[in-house]
Amino acid sequence: MLECYWCLPPPRYIKVNTDGASRGNPGTAGWVEVYRDHNVEGITKAIEQGLLHIWVDIDSVAVAKAFQTDNVLWKVQATWDRIKLNNIDVRITSSWREVNFAADHCANKGISLNRGCKQWWNGKPPFLNRIENPELTYYMFLN
Repeated sequence: MLECYWCLPPPRYIKVNTDGASRGNPGTAGWVEVYRDHNVEGITKAIEQGLLHIWVDIDSVAVAKAFQTDNVLWKVQATWDRIKLNNIDVRITSSWREVNFAADHCANKGISLNRGCKQWWNGKPPFLNRIENPELTYYMFLN
């Protein structure tokens, strides 16, 4: 059993937890981004404050390493280069599902939406019973 923690971003940062889900391969797929600032207030307030510091926390070690070493997929290379040229400070890390459950739950909900449909909540979506709490310890159980 491993202890794991969800951390708030530092002041002036916005944290983006991401996840994706699919039904089958190939099959219906969906993805999600969950935005929070150091007060857990969300992206709207952060944008109003002009934050240009972003912490992207994903559940894939391989993808995080690709961005950290500037070895990204060719489809996103131009966008990644633009972000770096615009002096946007981006941290990319990976975390376990145990501390990314809000994004995981939203991504699984997203695969039931109609193709091209997007949903946005400014605050906790009504179907989420809980969100990650920086004051709690979560556990990953190993086999």
